[in-house]
Amino acid sequence: MVRSFSVPQELEQKIEAALKAHFHLTLGDSRKLAEAVKRLSDYFIANPEGSTPWNESWAQIAYLCYFLPLNQARVQAVVKEATAREFFTGLEEVLDFGSGPGTASLALTEQFQKFTLIEKAKDICAKFNFVPGATWTNKDPNVSTPAKTMAVFSYSLTELSDLPAWAKKLEAIMILEPSTQEDGRKLQALRHKLIQEGYSIYAPCTHHEACPLLTQSKTDWCHDRIFFAMPAWFEKLEQHLPMKNRTLTTSYLLARKQKPATKLAANVARVVGDHLEEKGKDRQMLCRGPEREFLAWMHKAGLKQEIPRGVLVEIPEDVQKVSNELRLKSPVRTLIDE
Repeated sequence: MVRSFSVPQELEQKIEAALKAHFHLTLGDSRKLAEAVKRLSDYFIANPEGSTPWNESWAQIAYLCYFLPLNQARVQAVVKEATAREFFTGLEEVLDFGSGPGTASLALTEQFQKFTLIEKAKDICAKFNFVPGATWTNKDPNVSTPAKTMAVFSYSLTELSDLPAWAKKLEAIMILEPSTQEDGRKLQALRHKLIQEGYSIYAPCTHHEACPLLTQSKTDWCHDRIFFAMPAWFEKLEQHLPMKNRTLTTSYLLARKQKPATKLAANVARVVGDHLEEKGKDRQMLCRGPEREFLAWMHKAGLKQEIPRGVLVEIPEDVQKVSNELRLKSPVRTLIDE
């Protein structure tokens, strides 16, 4: 059982066309592309809170062939979860803050037709035309229908101390952040603030109580993990890089002012940890309330199961609670495709 995402063929074609038109490169120029990627990666390491240097051609090349496909796969996973939770119901417009060339919006074109991309480097990013018909601006947006509009912050909130005032006027907020300890815990703190302000959290949370990863630990942070089914050209590119991307992680939050139409059942929880093999048992952390808890498969019971991080599960009725463990006597049912 694997949660796997790749580069949509249409996006691959758009990336290839942009590389040819603006830089006289193709996706087959692995070594040249890798040089640009390493340069931008080094820039981000040296400037962890800095903005992407869009005015540099090497930064544009690196983003197009590397960071765009990876981030778009991450957004695909969040969009799939949002769709399953009916998060987009009644929404018609997207305001994509710090959009770059439209990475997040590209993954939302099946759910929305109206996009406003908010980007300081709009003149550079707009030339790639990845989201046809989108409105571009580098200023705070004018919102005509806030009750039908969603704000998107995809790897752009790190540059801000709080959500901008215009975003709080909208019905929905979708946030993706790097899955670092600092950014993840910052997002968990923002979750608490949004709940206090009356928002409902659709995902990843299954409850509105205190976040156990924040309150019961000084080091844990909530993040999702997916597999990246990389195309052949990306594999060749990666051969020239020290970074490997078999799996991708991200921290995310889906919040609305409107409450969910369908509540999750009381026995539903989300797996928020990787599979841990320990003496006499296997464990995976899950979240269903303010306690820090683990699913536990005791070896003597003959049960073995590995659940993809980030999915919803139904906890069996015959589970035995021992300290912070939910010891299983029967397999857990995953809701991965529901």
